Amino acid sequence: MKLSHLAGLASLACIGAALACGSSSNKGGGGEPDGGGGGEGGTLEGGGAETGPAKLPYVGSVSADSTVAATTTTHSLTGAFALASDAGAAGADGGTCLGTESGSCCYVPPGTLAEAGAGDAGTTVSLVSAGTLSVTDGTTAVANITPGSNNGYAITSGTSNPSVTWNGGDMLTVSAAGAAVEAFSGKMTAVEDFAGLTPALSYKTATTVPIASDLTISWTAGNGTTVHVLIDAVKGTTNEGTISCSAADSAHTVTVPSALLGKFASGDTGLITLNRSSVTQVTGPNATVSLISTSTTGGTAKFQ
Repeated sequence: MKLSHLAGLASLACIGAALACGSSSNKGGGGEPDGGGGGEGGTLEGGGAETGPAKLPYVGSVSADSTVAATTTTHSLTGAFALASDAGAAGADGGTCLGTESGSCCYVPPGTLAEAGAGDAGTTVSLVSAGTLSVTDGTTAVANITPGSNNGYAITSGTSNPSVTWNGGDMLTVSAAGAAVEAFSGKMTAVEDFAGLTPALSYKTATTVPIASDLTISWTAGNGTTVHVLIDAVKGTTNEGTISCSAADSAHTVTVPSALLGKFASGDTGLITLNRSSVTQVTGPNATVSLISTSTTGGTAKFQ
């Protein structure tokens, strides 16, 4: 379990079509880039349900994520492109809950494919290059990313990449120099980081979560479209399953039913992760591309 799960999921899950991005992370799953600042993106695992035949031969996604943990904020850019036919074949989960569904939430038991983000049983899609990806914040250069050996894109902020940063509300421009995916350009507004979280989440002090009553999580509404909540639980080192929920950002609240929390056991520990997202679709000469802005935060949990 790791905080980057939802952040990485956003970019590669949406490649299945620049299709149904941001619709419901609790139904089906997605892969995540397995590389870091060297530009090594990951393979595609899972994806969204197709909404119709692709009009262009390629689909892809570029994701800008802000991950907040305590007083540290990490900014990451990831991207992936593939033939629409390949990406569509990987999106075999159909957007359905592969466990127990209640309201906007879904519990997936240990060992279920969707929990691992493998809604297509691990189908690997061959990624293609779009040439160098350039990201700017207004007139300020954020990053120039070359494709990795598998044609995935990834770069993370830090001492070696101090320019990889932005603020919520900033307008980011993404441009591709072009290769198999021909040159394109588009803009997205960076979503704001979470504020006003109740209960407050921390990695230093675990939040106590009663499993016999509903859990209401609220936040100050931001400029995103959707908020996804992911709750993982373990007993020692044994996985106890995952609950995921979706809500409109403007709703500023989501309720996790006790019927699903009761799938965990008193004494379990785990993580609660929130991800705010917004998706803008752009069309290039031969590709439909989803530009995804996300912000991720979370903390540890103790179930009783």
